[in-house]
Amino acid sequence: MDMSSLDHETLRLIIQAWLEDIQELSQSNDPKGKGREGGPEANLNVLLETYREELAAAEQLLKDQSMCKSMSLAAIRDGEAIQAAMAVDDQIARDHQLAMELSGHPMPSASPILPRDSNLDAPHQDLDDETLERLKQLFVSEKDLDDKTPQQAESSAWAASRPAQRPKAAPTTRACLACADQFPTCDITKSPCSHDYCRGCVRNLFTLALTDETLFPPKCCGQPISIDSVRAILTPELRGQFAAKKIEFETPNRTYCHRPTCSAFIPLQFIKGDIARCVQCRAATCAICKAASHLGTDCPDDPSTQAVLELAQQEGWQRCSTCKAFVELQTGCNHITCRCGGQFCYTCGARWKTCSCAQWDEERLVDRAQAIVNRDANAMNLPAVQRRNLIERERRNLVENHVCDHRQWKGRGGVHECEECNNTLPLFIYECRQCRILACRRCRFNRL
Repeated sequence: MDMSSLDHETLRLIIQAWLEDIQELSQSNDPKGKGREGGPEANLNVLLETYREELAAAEQLLKDQSMCKSMSLAAIRDGEAIQAAMAVDDQIARDHQLAMELSGHPMPSASPILPRDSNLDAPHQDLDDETLERLKQLFVSEKDLDDKTPQQAESSAWAASRPAQRPKAAPTTRACLACADQFPTCDITKSPCSHDYCRGCVRNLFTLALTDETLFPPKCCGQPISIDSVRAILTPELRGQFAAKKIEFETPNRTYCHRPTCSAFIPLQFIKGDIARCVQCRAATCAICKAASHLGTDCPDDPSTQAVLELAQQEGWQRCSTCKAFVELQTGCNHITCRCGGQFCYTCGARWKTCSCAQWDEERLVDRAQAIVNRDANAMNLPAVQRRNLIERERRNLVENHVCDHRQWKGRGGVHECEECNNTLPLFIYECRQCRILACRRCRFNRL
């Protein structure tokens, strides 16, 4: 059903009718509010409540849009009326001065000039120019500015008496940080760090965060982007998926359905004892070993799990104590921050700062310093002494600046591989001035 052509009042009436229907369905589905937990009545009530919240949010959005439109129209009309009145006053003053001069009675030079009321020069001072421009582009059209104009053509005499209108300035635009395209300010959203994003890139960032935990929660320059600040941009489906993923990604030691054809996340509310019941296929999974449920017996040794554990031990991989994911350290110190947020020591696997292990592996440290020096094309041709000095300088820099917030960057031309997502960039890449990590644009702003 296409509702794009409906006015706000009609949409509000439709939403109100839907809300009343949901209320009736909720009462008829579970009139006493005692539906069995996990039963079909309870599940339907959850769906109805979610739908009710979405409709209520849409209704509030319509109210906000009406308020914005009213504010913008008032500011525009007041400003035009005040400017017209000021122009008339100025013309009267000039005519009076000219008449006095022609009559031989020039106006005294010391005549006090009354200060102009600042409130007249700046109507709606609590709204800056950028805010007014956004309101105009969002909710004010040519029809809105003069919705009482008669449809018939005006006479030539009336047209001649009407003051000429100044040409409208072109709408201001801003560049999106992600795609670098120019968009009207009404299509731009500011992140908490004041960077500009277009609507499409905001939706894309939230969509990618559903399948890439390193991008969750969506952020820019390390500051999370609240879903409430972009609620009007995201579709109801995307908002629902994001809310579900938020529960999943914030759950420690997650349990997923053991069936490969399902593999759905099982929330904690559906885990009783050691048995996790899948909400999609209803299969029972052991919450301890994550295999099929084996009620009444100890967890058996799963051959595939044991094979992975043996491989991890041979390769020297470490396992996150929070989400149980395996991690391989290639460069850097032994302080590991997992994609789930857990922090642990790569040497022993203990929670960070609870062990006495060395913070650095000297061999990895020197290898990393050599890799940084080798980024310069002529590094391999340097004299041995000069090359050793450069490697030692980078080694000391890594030790001193291993705790880095990645706030200062420089561009490095040429073909490079992002050290976060492993994508190859053909033209240039960003290099952190402090820790010297190489990162693409997505990783620099949204992942690190």
